[in-house]
Amino acid sequence: MKLSKLLMLLPLFLLLVGCRTQNTLPSREGMGGGFTPDTTALPTFPSEALYVLGARWEADSMLQKEKNLADFIEQELIRLYPEKAYKGYISKLCSVADLLLVSSTQRPTLFAPKQQEIRLVSGQSPSHELYAVLDSLSLEDELLALELTPTEQQDWNKLQSLIHSNLPLTRETFDTLNIEFFEEENILLTLLLWRGPRMFYRILQSKARAEKLAYYYYGEATNNGRPGDAFKHIYVNVLLRTYVGEWLSHAIMDIFWEWKSPNAPCDHFMDLHNNIIGRQTRYDDFTTLDTQCNVDMRHWLQWAENVQHFVQDSLNGHRQEWDKETPTFIVEPAAEKVSDTQYIYWDK
Repeated sequence: MKLSKLLMLLPLFLLLVGCRTQNTLPSREGMGGGFTPDTTALPTFPSEALYVLGARWEADSMLQKEKNLADFIEQELIRLYPEKAYKGYISKLCSVADLLLVSSTQRPTLFAPKQQEIRLVSGQSPSHELYAVLDSLSLEDELLALELTPTEQQDWNKLQSLIHSNLPLTRETFDTLNIEFFEEENILLTLLLWRGPRMFYRILQSKARAEKLAYYYYGEATNNGRPGDAFKHIYVNVLLRTYVGEWLSHAIMDIFWEWKSPNAPCDHFMDLHNNIIGRQTRYDDFTTLDTQCNVDMRHWLQWAENVQHFVQDSLNGHRQEWDKETPTFIVEPAAEKVSDTQYIYWDK
């Protein structure tokens, strides 16, 4: 096998190993309580709960000696959600993730790993810029890089208070936490096991910001093939490539997200096409900062404006004559004919 092909498959190999080495699959017996969860299902759980559990384990050296991360999270999910969590849940998730990633190698060009750098702006001097890889930053510098809004900072503080509290976590805690646009997750838990809670938080924050900004610009018109739907997919890929890297953003949006939320062919191929525009073909355009803009404006908000201006220009869009009933054999070749610099939508 050629060296170039081996390098392209390296991230896949690391992810498959990651679910099975440092974070060994659970071995403890689940807790009882009279519940009989469906062990054939892969239920979702509040993403806040998954993040807090992962961060608690990471912050507790004694806990790390007692059990591995996957074992701890599964045991706590069974305690908190006995009606749907079960022993072997994480093992099944990792198996599904393996199958999804292996089958995705039919798109090898998207697996070329790139070390994504991002721009950090000092709070004291807007003109001072520092380029650094997020994974190598201190937590303080990472928060600076993420440019949290006051509301996001409040939500972050709530999560940190739960992580560092000596009190046991309860289901009611997460039921009432209710961070806006933090959705329930299942398959993304495998990325928490592989890359840790800091990476997991960046993923959640990216998705939440895309939902918020899509609603800000387009209201309820952010699905069913409309331009607002295109904006959301393009923008979340811009954020994910910036905060977690190009390859991982591909795995999240093209593989895991499409598996979690199965779509009609018209939506599926529209999403895949627009994802590539956000993280590849137009990424540099979207992340170029306008020197005429307010220097205090958060970078990710400027990126959102760039994406919105792009979507609003009708010359950048390609409308397809599709609907929910249009079959794959019509949708797929039509999508492949569209330039990778134009976004796709199918509803006026």
